[in-house]
Amino acid sequence: MPKRPEFSAGFSPRHDVAVIVACDANYLPYAAIPALQLARPGRDFDVLIGGPETLELPQFLRDAGIGHVAALDDTIIDALPTDARRSIATYMELFLARALHGVYRRILVLDSDVIFERGDPGRLLRADMRGHAVAAVRDNRQWRSPKRRVAEFRKLNRPAAPYFNAGVVMIDTEGWAGAGLSAEAADFARDHLVGLGRDQALMNGVLYGNWAEISPLWNWQFTWSSAHLMSMADPCLIHFIGPHKPWLDSADTRVPMRLRKDYARILPEHFPDAPRGTALDRRHWPAGRELGKSLFKQWRAVGPMLDYLGRFADEYTLL
Repeated sequence: MPKRPEFSAGFSPRHDVAVIVACDANYLPYAAIPALQLARPGRDFDVLIGGPETLELPQFLRDAGIGHVAALDDTIIDALPTDARRSIATYMELFLARALHGVYRRILVLDSDVIFERGDPGRLLRADMRGHAVAAVRDNRQWRSPKRRVAEFRKLNRPAAPYFNAGVVMIDTEGWAGAGLSAEAADFARDHLVGLGRDQALMNGVLYGNWAEISPLWNWQFTWSSAHLMSMADPCLIHFIGPHKPWLDSADTRVPMRLRKDYARILPEHFPDAPRGTALDRRHWPAGRELGKSLFKQWRAVGPMLDYLGRFADEYTLL
């Protein structure tokens, strides 16, 4: 049987919606950054860090009103593949959707490699989901090519369909339970997931286009082909997909200083043993060839990207 959710001592839900940064113990130092950014005074949503096992949060996170929730579904674990980079915590949206039914009306589950820049998550969490149990942002593979048939659907012999990135997922827990999506996910994982992918392949395989589309401003996937347009788009959540995380040396010539400042400030003080780069607070210039390639790619994509962004009346209107 799936475990009941276990909240950290002293924390109890105060609102009917929550934002949850998903991580295991290894990624707690990095999940702490977006959690703190979200934990602004006067918010009308709970902020939690969520993982498969109980964690005791440092006092500075508890002082900000951040709680921890542990959730795990033992009935499906045997069917969920992991690898060296991704532990069982990569499936937290699946575990939390089931465990928090009856606790929160809606949850917004974030990967730990995001930062929060602006916007009102509470307003997003109360937006019209158009009858869907799940809402998310398209994967960047379909930003400029919305009709692209992704590799996972080719392997499943399915036609092209909208495909979302699982780094930011909003779930209506009543809708999830009513549609029996936990059971469908378990069946799909056992029948198809090995060799197909991880949580993103699982969620898209189960839903297959049956989800509401959120503006990319809530999951701006930071790549060499989107980094510079970001300054004009002013996204709400920035998601550092790929291996060059903002707290690592490999991001020195890729990620602007302003997006690394909280890592430079918080990691040394509160998580001194966490792996991090040596000069997070110093400007690093990119190689000319790399910068030119990035700018050229974004110049070529101007039309499709403006068409994509223009589909949304604002960052709170779902399609």
